[in-house]
Amino acid sequence: MTLLEQRIGDDIDATAVDKAEAVETTRPRRTHRTRLFYVAGATALVLAVTGGTLGAMSKSVTINVDGAPVQVRTLSGSVAGALDTAGLTVGAHDVLAPGVDAEISDGSSITLNHGRPLTVTIDGVEQQIWTTAQTVDEAIASLGIDTSRVEIAADRSREIPLAGLTLTGATLHTVSIADGGAAAVQSDVPGLTVGDVLSEQGIVLGAQDTVTPAASTAVTDGMSIAVTRTVVSSIVDYLNTAQPADVTAEDPNLARGTTTVTVQGGPGTDAVTYQVTTVNGQQTAKTEVSRTTIAAPVASQVSIGTKTTLRWVGGQVFFDDTEFGVNWDGLANCESTHNPGAINANPSAGLPTYGLFQFDLPTWASVGGSGNPVDATPEEQIMRAKSLYQMRGLEPWACAYAAG
Repeated sequence: MTLLEQRIGDDIDATAVDKAEAVETTRPRRTHRTRLFYVAGATALVLAVTGGTLGAMSKSVTINVDGAPVQVRTLSGSVAGALDTAGLTVGAHDVLAPGVDAEISDGSSITLNHGRPLTVTIDGVEQQIWTTAQTVDEAIASLGIDTSRVEIAADRSREIPLAGLTLTGATLHTVSIADGGAAAVQSDVPGLTVGDVLSEQGIVLGAQDTVTPAASTAVTDGMSIAVTRTVVSSIVDYLNTAQPADVTAEDPNLARGTTTVTVQGGPGTDAVTYQVTTVNGQQTAKTEVSRTTIAAPVASQVSIGTKTTLRWVGGQVFFDDTEFGVNWDGLANCESTHNPGAINANPSAGLPTYGLFQFDLPTWASVGGSGNPVDATPEEQIMRAKSLYQMRGLEPWACAYAAG
């Protein structure tokens, strides 16, 4: 019972007793039970009057504590009394509105935001503050920092506990990065230096790679960063080496004017190791480091025939040859009188003709001859004549009749 209730109760009890005693002097005396009845009725009347008075004096007040409403009823007429009723205290870093001495009435609203210690380190610069912000994002914004241009190592929606919080962050910079000759990509990235940016983007420099500007350069908005990728590698190429000149040897068992390849030669093969440098995927240097012979080149072995069946009689050549059923001596006699250097410069028709069998130059070339027939040996002249015969018979020769 409050002091006011006690006083009102005492006053009502005294009045009731006086009235009861007055009644007793003018009326017949009642029993003890009757007097008790009057006292009980008077007490009920006092309590009813007291309850009505207290109900009229109490107030309903809403206290918003860090955004959460708390409903209280209080007989106090000040903010301080309402807070006391709710069991709330105001710290040195808390924000209260209205102030503790402000008057309140029924339906009043009070706001109490608790201060929280906050340590914020942005780009390596530390600040220690008290804030009534309830989330990380609100706290960063309260420092005058554009929250869209800073990266914080915490959930931005995280609530800050009353015990406080430590936050670390970095300012975002808009930079473009071209890696290894690829098209530049623009990004918003944190970091104090170019090296920080590369690390944040997961870009690792190899031993031969470089970055422009240098990794220690401070980052600024709009900066262009170029990573040059340099790769030095070894490759092996297999190259042919030239075949040596033919090695010739006379063969007395082979007809003069003929040759035979007894050993077929060929080029060799070398394994060549190169050091190759590429910059951003483009080869810029190729240097031979070593060379190993895989297969040596081989010269062809050629036998040159020296055997002959021809007979020289003065300046005339006789073959004693009837191969293919052709009298080659008769044909040579008619065409050139057995003279290997014979020249008919003005034939009755056609081109000039030369040698034992009177070839014109186009016909001589058609059977593999080179130069002029008069410069060839008699053995080669009859060999070319036999080749022509195999191709066209005796038709090319005007003295075909002499070959029978």
